[in-house]
Amino acid sequence: MKSNMKVQNKQVKSNNFLVVFLSIIFILSFLVMGIGGVYYYCSTIYRHINLVSDGVKTEARITGYKESWSKDGNEIEYTKMYSPVITYYDTSNHSYTLYTDYSSNSREWSNDVTVYFDKKDPSKAIRGGFWHLWCWPFIFLCLYMIPLVVGLFIIIYYIKTVKKKKPFIA
Repeated sequence: MKSNMKVQNKQVKSNNFLVVFLSIIFILSFLVMGIGGVYYYCSTIYRHINLVSDGVKTEARITGYKESWSKDGNEIEYTKMYSPVITYYDTSNHSYTLYTDYSSNSREWSNDVTVYFDKKDPSKAIRGGFWHLWCWPFIFLCLYMIPLVVGLFIIIYYIKTVKKKKPFIA
C-alpha cells in the first residue's frame, strides 16, 4: 500500500513539474513575442516621427509593382499580391527607389504618392499617408501589447501566490 502511494506521489510530482515547465515556456514565449513586437513598432513609430518632423517631404511616383503569390488559409487558390515600387528624387535631383514592405491584392488607384526621406541619407525613406505612417503601426503595437500584458499579468499573479505561500498549480 505504501509503495503504491510513493509511486502515485512521484507521478503527481512528475506531472506537476511538466505542467510548471510548460507554463514557464508558454509565459516566456508570450513575453518575448510581446516585448519584440512592442519594441519593433515603437521604434517604427519613432522613426516615422523623426522622418516626418526632420525629413524632406516630396512627391513620388509608383513606377512598378513587385508581384508575389499568397495562399489564403486552406484554400487551393492563390491570390496575386502587389507591392508598390516607388521612385522619388532628392533635392539634388538624384533618383532613389523605395521598395515598400506591404502588399495588396490590387494595384493602387493613383501613381502619385508622398514620401519622406532623411536629409543626410536620402536612401532612408518611408511612404507618406495616415494609414502607412500612423494607423497600421499603432494597430500592430496594440496587438503586440496583448501577449505582453497577459505574460506580465501571469507573472504578477504567480509572484503574489508565492508570497501568500499558496501553490500556483495544485
